[in-house]
Amino acid sequence: MTSRFKQVKHPDDPELKSLYKKAIEAGLVGSEEGIPNNLVTSLSERPDFLAAILMLADKTILQGLLPPTLKQMISMTIAMQNDCRYCTRLHTNALEDMGVEQEVIQSCASDPELAAIPPTQRAILKFALKTSRDPKSVTDDDFQTLQDYGLNDGEIMEVAMMAAAENLLNTWTIVSRILVEGEE
Repeated sequence: MTSRFKQVKHPDDPELKSLYKKAIEAGLVGSEEGIPNNLVTSLSERPDFLAAILMLADKTILQGLLPPTLKQMISMTIAMQNDCRYCTRLHTNALEDMGVEQEVIQSCASDPELAAIPPTQRAILKFALKTSRDPKSVTDDDFQTLQDYGLNDGEIMEVAMMAAAENLLNTWTIVSRILVEGEE
């Protein structure tokens, strides 16, 4: 199996070089030194799309109110739900690099009840999964549950945006058949 779109690893185009530099500075590094990951290079044909994805990743994953480990847990759990092999591996690696315990990672990956996850994080993950699966099913009670755990509207908005962003990225990586780094 190969990716469906050409992936430029060493661009000549100055705009693409600049975007790759931003991606690497953001930590979106591939297996080859100085080359961004396959998600980034898969968008090399459309620098305008790449710029938009980098901005989305910056605002939803790299910045914000929620802790980075929680954001990676949201992303990995949704990627597992969507059967997105590339994103699951990407976010699992990020969680491992952040020192998250294997029991927690495995609970996010395979336990529908998320039993190994602390209650506040469990409520956040369940809200994110519900938002991702069926946004019309999200109720005022779901919002109230997160508020009862101490989340403010900005944090709840960030959880919902993380779910939406992960669905977008999962769709792209599945349709384009992006390969996991090192498997090319």
